[in-house]
Amino acid sequence: MNKIAKYPTALLVHALAGSSLAEELLPGQVETLDHGKGKHLVCTAGRLWVTLEHEGNDHILEPNQSLDIDENGRVVISALNAGAFKVA
Repeated sequence: MNKIAKYPTALLVHALAGSSLAEELLPGQVETLDHGKGKHLVCTAGRLWVTLEHEGNDHILEPNQSLDIDENGRVVISALNAGAFKVA
């Protein structure tokens, strides 16, 4: 079951394996994805700042750039300006 809870500054997402999720973020909004191993994150608009729990480096994604998530743990996605992304 997908469980999505909306908050003023954050959105917590639990996606099912094999499901696809698309979201839009306003500047400064944050979304987290738990248990992201095997997911493919694609920036579809704007600029996104992505932090992976088990990595020392952050990632900045621009439109059409993507990131494969190789480790389980929390993924934090923040919009540097209005942006959108999808997770598959």
